[in-house]
Amino acid sequence: MAADDPAARPERKSDRTREAILDAARVAFARKGFTGVTIRDITDLAAVTRAGFYYYFADKTELFIELGTATYRQALEVAEAFGELSIPPSHDELAGWVDRYFAYLDRNGAFVMRSTDDMPTDRKFRAAVARSHRRAAAALGERITKIAPASTDVDPAASGLVVMALLERSWQMVQHNDIAAIPRSAVVAAAVDLLWRSVQDLA
Repeated sequence: MAADDPAARPERKSDRTREAILDAARVAFARKGFTGVTIRDITDLAAVTRAGFYYYFADKTELFIELGTATYRQALEVAEAFGELSIPPSHDELAGWVDRYFAYLDRNGAFVMRSTDDMPTDRKFRAAVARSHRRAAAALGERITKIAPASTDVDPAASGLVVMALLERSWQMVQHNDIAAIPRSAVVAAAVDLLWRSVQDLA
């Protein structure tokens, strides 16, 4: 690794502070939604001062947008990773991908689900969010179609959306295991088996 490689440089305190604010905001927005969160909620969780917060972000809207953008990029990475699987994918490959999707949800799922119902009211912002959701769903659907071409004229974005909804709802039920009372490992195994059967049948 080259000495001037950014990855080789030690993390600066300012980077850690910024990440701490983003991590705290992810938790705060998941708990209270956009409208219910205050700057104080975030600074208390991040253990930073208000001045420290405003050094990085103008207000909670700017922070929410940045957090949402980062979350979208992570979702897109996971969706695109489906295209790296074999054709047709093995059961183990699908298990690895579902595990990766669940890991993404462990970090972002509560924020994503709460934010769907409670986000800034600006129409342009909401339209941008809708486009981001569609892009991520389309990215997954297009990769599923390459591995297992649909026998009918199915919109790839719709296919991706269905798979994402299945996994996200399953993850959500596991998080509230007092309702589902089914172990996470069993839910993951069932999701993998369902996906595997689908692509085997269509490939």
